[in-house]
Amino acid sequence: MIFLKTLFIVVEVLSCLLLIGLILLQKSKSEGLGLAFGAGAGESLFGARAGNVLSKATVVIGIAFMANTLLLGVLFAQKDKTLMEQVPSVQPTAVQTQPLDAMDFSTQMEGTPDVEEAPIVLDIPAEVQKEM
Repeated sequence: MIFLKTLFIVVEVLSCLLLIGLILLQKSKSEGLGLAFGAGAGESLFGARAGNVLSKATVVIGIAFMANTLLLGVLFAQKDKTLMEQVPSVQPTAVQTQPLDAMDFSTQMEGTPDVEEAPIVLDIPAEVQKEM
């Protein structure tokens, strides 16, 4: 499926660039950008009926562009698996079931010092201690 999407995107870009080139090569009534590419050179390169050939090619590539755009829209609108759907879901851990008021916080946890046992060390410079 990824190969098919990539192929259609490449066709879309190529048809877009071809359309731009064909439209710029065509003669306009006021000779707009056609003169930038040399209007006389275009006639000698494509023949006297170059406008007719370029117009038909523009229509054909324009139809191909629109059909390709429609196909790309349908392909990308389909529901594919996302990366997050492939990740296994993790069950949440145990949740506290009783309110905080009902819990007993009076017991001391093992390995933690009492408040009286923990010394408070302040790193105060000697000059500041003299002022105190």
